[in-house]
Amino acid sequence: MIRNSEKLNTVYLQVRINLMFLILAVALEGAMVVYWMMVLEPQVMEKVSITANRMAQSQALFLADALNAVKGDVQNAQVIKALDKMLILKDPDTGNLFTVGVEVKVNCDAAIMSCEGGEVNLNRGNSSCDECFVTEIPLYSESREEPMGIARLHNSNEFFRYFKNGVKSMFFAGAGVGLALLILTCFALNGMIAKIKKAEKELREKQAQLVHTGRLTAMGEMATGIAHEINQPLSIIRIAADGLNAYFKRKDPGIMEHEAVESVIGQVNRASAIINNMRSFVRISSDIPRLSDLVPPVNAALSFFKEQFRIHRIALTLSLPDNLPSVRVNPQKFEQIVVNLLSNARYAVDKKGEISGKEYQKKVAVRLRHEPEDETVVFEVEDNGIGMTPEVRDRCMEPFYTTKEVGEGTGIGLSIVNGFVREFKMAIETESAGGKGSVFRIRIKTENSEIKSET
Repeated sequence: MIRNSEKLNTVYLQVRINLMFLILAVALEGAMVVYWMMVLEPQVMEKVSITANRMAQSQALFLADALNAVKGDVQNAQVIKALDKMLILKDPDTGNLFTVGVEVKVNCDAAIMSCEGGEVNLNRGNSSCDECFVTEIPLYSESREEPMGIARLHNSNEFFRYFKNGVKSMFFAGAGVGLALLILTCFALNGMIAKIKKAEKELREKQAQLVHTGRLTAMGEMATGIAHEINQPLSIIRIAADGLNAYFKRKDPGIMEHEAVESVIGQVNRASAIINNMRSFVRISSDIPRLSDLVPPVNAALSFFKEQFRIHRIALTLSLPDNLPSVRVNPQKFEQIVVNLLSNARYAVDKKGEISGKEYQKKVAVRLRHEPEDETVVFEVEDNGIGMTPEVRDRCMEPFYTTKEVGEGTGIGLSIVNGFVREFKMAIETESAGGKGSVFRIRIKTENSEIKSET
């Protein structure tokens, strides 16, 4: 229930963040549009007006000079040429015309010329353009004491639209970059949230594994105490059974009671051996390695599992020759290595049966052998269980890394094995494939030399 609540809170947080970024994105684009319409576009149009006036003034000087040079007909060739020159101005990049029509109204008295009605109107090009941007430029006489007329230039909207669109494109391109950065930030934040969620999940799993490890430690300490307590009644049972055995041997060795007493003595010996192995397993010993035969610690570890393998219907194959050379190890720690590898093998073959839902022949093989060419003793544990994917195989030696459910494993067994392997300069190899079982192989030099570990 708590995990579901945490998951809902995380999803709710992610939805809130995504919604916040969506609102920011919409607000940003809306603010950009409003800013363009209310601030930048009027400024651009003002700039367009200033640009149009300056360009028109530069051309109106030629027209004023032509009018000042007129001595007779105002529509002479020089004036017409000045007007036509205004109509051929183009933007060098787009070819758009600057001016499509010109209207000139001249005051004859100011221009010092004679005409009917006191003024003359001149028109060139398209002077009836309703959509054109109109610029009015005063024309001064040569003395510049008073205006002699006014020129109205009908400027092409295409020219100024191109000018405005260039500024608009740059502005909204910047807005698009800002929006893209905002979206990238949103994705990055979502990625960080996903990583945090994954880290929190791994942390919870590790905490659960630590709790489970603590329980196992407490149980181990209890088991040691229980073993000590059981050892005393077993001693009493053994003494009584030995007395009965001696009595029946004298009276009638062939009777059924004598066989029953011998069976009791055998089971007491077996229980005592298990208790002694357990106490030896948990006893703190020196870390100094010594020349040891590996068969006794392997057999001691197997004593914990033989009955479990029988109950779980796991076929156990042993190959433990007696003539192996001694190697320099700590026997108690090597026993712990064997226990951890056998525990993993038992889980792997049982889990495969659970996953498949079918009965199959569960197999675990334990081998010791000498390889004279490398001067090594090789210890192997092979199973036909669930196996490991390449990713799991690469990480299986990491502390607290496990594919087991919480409560089924702590993820420290193989890391302990790897630590002991490195401590005593051994080498460990793993061979595994998903659904096809695993082989864990440990190589120990018969001489005290270091070999490279391959994991």
